[in-house]
Amino acid sequence: MVSIAVVEDDLEYQKQLLQYIEQYKKEHKVQCKVTVFSNGLNFLEDYKGGGDLIFMDIAMPHMNGLEAAAALRKRDAEVCLIFITSLAQYALKGYEVNAFDFLVKPLSYELFCIKFEKALAHLDRNEAYYIKVPNGGKKVSPGQIAYVESNKHYLEFHVHGDVYRMRGSMKEIQDYFLAGHFGLINSSILVNLSMVDEWKGNEIKVEGQTFTISQKYKKEFLDRLTVQMGK
Repeated sequence: MVSIAVVEDDLEYQKQLLQYIEQYKKEHKVQCKVTVFSNGLNFLEDYKGGGDLIFMDIAMPHMNGLEAAAALRKRDAEVCLIFITSLAQYALKGYEVNAFDFLVKPLSYELFCIKFEKALAHLDRNEAYYIKVPNGGKKVSPGQIAYVESNKHYLEFHVHGDVYRMRGSMKEIQDYFLAGHFGLINSSILVNLSMVDEWKGNEIKVEGQTFTISQKYKKEFLDRLTVQMGK
């Protein structure tokens, strides 16, 4: 099931996008859940992470799409974002907030299909991570995880202010996360590089928490952080 948000203030384009998604679902047997928002503020108030794909208009009242996307990226670095705009030059600014693609108005179904198929293929390659919690599991995108801390025989995953505890060791998971945009600041804390808000000397801030980078891990961590910031 693909979770989709449509953030568009123009009712005509809202309706058109919903029709296109519904038509594509029927033609390609794709399971989708679609939620519609009329502006960026309402979307951000509702969004708790875990979405798959967002279609977002750039020109909206109260908060434009670029501003909404910048706020979104502080919560979810991985969700696939496609901007909708009537002016292509504005869409190019979307790459500053890691937009996946853009659609230019007026929208055609043929072009929508091309962009949608490309996004779905991208989602298939981004495997979710399952945190084993008591009596079940929690599915999260790695981009939602701010940091992971090893505490005795348990791993603590910090996701949007919530903490999920799973039995395990840092050695068991670090290769998986180090293959992505994460870095070790010491032997027991793994940090999402895209969620580093500030770096000064041996200290970084992630979601309001201050961490000290150990000397042993400093060079590799800062090399990884520099590459991530360059993206």
